[in-house]
Amino acid sequence: MIWLDGKFQIGNVHCPDKSISHRALILASISKEPSKIFNVSLCKDVLATVDCLQKLGATIVFQGSTAFVTPISKPNNKVVLDCQNSGTTARLLCGLVCGLGVEATFVGDQTLCKRPMDRVQKPLEQMGAKFKQVEGALFATKPCKLVGTHVVAEVKSAQVKSAVLLAGLFAEGKTTYTEQVATRNHTENMLVSFGCNVVVDGLSTTVQKGQPVCANSTVPNDFSSVAFPLVLAVLSGKSATFSNVCTNPLRTGLLQILQNCGLNYTLCNTKIVCGEQVADLHVFPSKFGSIVATESQVVSAIDEIPLLAVVAIATKGTHKFFGVRELQFKECNRIQAIVEMAKKCNCQCLFDGDNLTIVSQGNLPTSPHFCCHNDHRMAMCGVVLANLCGGGSVDGQPFDVSFPNFLQCLGIFPKNLALVGSDISQSKSPILMRNLAKHAGICITHTLVELPKHATDQQLMEVYNSFDGLNVTMPFKERYAQLLGANCPAVNTIGRGVVPQTTDGYGMEQAIASCGVNLANLPIWVVGAGGAAKTALCALQKHNCKVQVLNRTQSHVDSLAKQFHLQQVENPVGVLTFVPECQFEQQIQLPPSVEFVLVSAYKGQSGIKKQAEERHLTVVEGLQMLYHQGAKSFALWTGTPIQNNYLSFQHDFNNF
Repeated sequence: MIWLDGKFQIGNVHCPDKSISHRALILASISKEPSKIFNVSLCKDVLATVDCLQKLGATIVFQGSTAFVTPISKPNNKVVLDCQNSGTTARLLCGLVCGLGVEATFVGDQTLCKRPMDRVQKPLEQMGAKFKQVEGALFATKPCKLVGTHVVAEVKSAQVKSAVLLAGLFAEGKTTYTEQVATRNHTENMLVSFGCNVVVDGLSTTVQKGQPVCANSTVPNDFSSVAFPLVLAVLSGKSATFSNVCTNPLRTGLLQILQNCGLNYTLCNTKIVCGEQVADLHVFPSKFGSIVATESQVVSAIDEIPLLAVVAIATKGTHKFFGVRELQFKECNRIQAIVEMAKKCNCQCLFDGDNLTIVSQGNLPTSPHFCCHNDHRMAMCGVVLANLCGGGSVDGQPFDVSFPNFLQCLGIFPKNLALVGSDISQSKSPILMRNLAKHAGICITHTLVELPKHATDQQLMEVYNSFDGLNVTMPFKERYAQLLGANCPAVNTIGRGVVPQTTDGYGMEQAIASCGVNLANLPIWVVGAGGAAKTALCALQKHNCKVQVLNRTQSHVDSLAKQFHLQQVENPVGVLTFVPECQFEQQIQLPPSVEFVLVSAYKGQSGIKKQAEERHLTVVEGLQMLYHQGAKSFALWTGTPIQNNYLSFQHDFNNF
């Protein structure tokens, strides 16, 4: 999760082209001689391609963003290629591996496994490729020999075209691919740059069998990445300049679409780099009218349609996008994601199965939250839109898939916070940190870091060194206390410049005090014997409370009684429970003397809470304790005053 405060400053945007990086690395890996590729994108998608090429037998060594590639001499057989989240990796390498004639099993993450792969397999099968389905994998290739043929496109996809053309380098005779409409031609340009025999005739591209020659290449900046700061600048009434951008006309559909509805921009210093048109792009404050994107324009802007939808949401008018059904088969169903985003901004949004219409009044909401569905482009759209709203949050931050330095290019440098623990997927900490950041006016990221219970010390310290601030939950509180030399047996708050400590006791005290209870000298029962109960005992001793511990394991009770010099309490005024509802907890009967209870578990039921409510006693909710301990942790990490906006957090918690 990232919370944005609406402040940004667009500076020098450096974002090597992802699509061109993939293709340059692939062709260099099957060339006659070693080659160098400068300014390679180091995003996760491209690094997935690097890993797969190395498994096939290429040697790729990086010095900064320069790749030194020694091509495959004899391809490795029976390899597993992990494409991670990258559809480009899976589809382009499908064509390459079929050409190499080796067995390979293609795997990927859950998102990639949902994306259609038959669209690339079918045309390759026309050339003689053979596939088999493997449980848990995308697909697997079988040894084959390819024969050049004429493939007519069934889908509008540059990835499918690229797979066929790469396979054509290994096929006997000529391979021709004919499209319905022109898609991006980076592969054709790269093939020419690497000395391959390629002929482009209208919508048909023909390649002959042959090995690429060495071609040292320089990758330009990625227009698909530049588009995000560009749109943010223009919609905010700012000018901006982006240098060395790939301005291939089949890639810059967003410029053409926005120019038709009011965008003011210029191109200068135009040149050809790596077979691509490259220029410096200047944009100026512009007033937009309604967007109309034709089907042919959409093809050259398919990855930017979600961003154009952001422009539509922020601009009064009726906006139409034709022929966008392909967006349903991206990293997520981007049509569905766009519809959700539009509704969050009170816009009407209609998809008829092919065309998308957005009707907006141009009035943006305050502090919205956007779901990115673990899709890097939807996450970046959410960041742009949240900034235009003056602040807001996005539930994920997978920017490193395509644009690792995205936030830095917007002049956004958040405090990076996290919760580390085991089995924390349902944690409410992201909601709490979002609320605290909103009231403090501070930009943060917040990540759930789930580790196995037996994580090594090295793993724990790697997490510690990766964030500005960490909340620690079970089972790592005592481990971190030992690793960091804390002055207490367990910690929940650690980070750069922060003395390792626990804020659980503070959270308990503040939650109880906020309900009008003064703990001084009170007789108390504490239910439980774990870390939270121990922290409560330390805090209660400061208030000179008389305390008795109740726990189903008597040896734990005896141990704590000895450690904290506890005694029997016959008539407790308060009962603090730090265990989930269970048979033991349900059997505890509240004495008549009890005036209040604290129930630390804010999920599920509690027998003690039920008794207290039936007797109309004061109930201190665990959610209050969570809020106050988190508020103190947040203040320690950010250097801001401790907040007390519990009712606001409670509202967010109940409505998020």
